[in-house]
Parts: sequence; structure tokens; C-alpha cells
Amino acid sequence: MTGKDREFKNILFTTDFSEASVHAASYAASIARSYNAAVHVLHVVDTSEEAAGFYLPHLSFEKLDAELKDTAGAMLKKFCAKNFKAHEGLKATVVAGEPYKEILKAAAGADVIVMGTFGKKGHLDRLLFGSTTERVMRMAKCPVLVVPPAE
Repeated sequence: MTGKDREFKNILFTTDFSEASVHAASYAASIARSYNAAVHVLHVVDTSEEAAGFYLPHLSFEKLDAELKDTAGAMLKKFCAKNFKAHEGLKATVVAGEPYKEILKAAAGADVIVMGTFGKKGHLDRLLFGSTTERVMRMAKCPVLVVPPAE
């Protein structure tokens, strides 16, 4: 199959609800319309040890897991309604874990991953552990479309 023959029937779109994600969503929606593709919108509640210590040093994410996922689920529902208005074949999922690992798991069967970048710039974990986007790009089995922030 050449690049000209490639069809994207299953798109994985990841969001952290940032402006970068909103901007990237327009690309995912456009590709989905062009190829009549199914879209799986994924948000990962970061429950890695690094995140737990950084965000809430006195609490573990294990205790907050259900509440965080419920809150993220409500946010994801609003995000999808706004950014993927009349799209049929939309699936939205919230999972908890280490973001790049969960994204790679969810990418099984995806023809392309679409994600924004610099959604959470300035965070210490980005400097120490590398960005989620960079890890996904290196390890994904399918193409990854990384959308830079809007100017």
C-alpha cells in the first residue's frame, strides 16, 4: 500500500482538554469527515507516581481515581459535543494510568493517532520524563499526526 492508497478508518484522538487539544480536534474531525472514519476520543487521567507527587503530594491518586474519572468523563462529554458535533461513529473513553502507555494501548487497531502538543507546557514531568507526545511518536505502530498549537 502506498501513501496515496492509505485510508484512515479508525482515528484515535487524545485530549488533555487544553487549547492545543481543541486545535488538534479540528484536524481529527476533518480527517474523519474526509475518510468517513470512526473516531475514538481518549482522555487519560494521569495516575503515575510522578503526577501524584507533583499535583497532590499529600494524597494518592488511588483514592481519587473514581472521582477523577467521573469528573474527566463529564469534561470529555462536553469536549466531544463541542468539537465533534454531528460526527457519527464517535466513541469517548476516560481511562486512568500513565498517559503514553494508555494511549499506546488504545491505539491497537487505530489507523492514525491525532494529538496536540504543548498542552501542558511548563510542567516539571515534561522536563524530567519527556513529553507524552514524544513517547507516543517513538513507540506507536501507526502514524501519529502531531498538531502544533494555533498561532
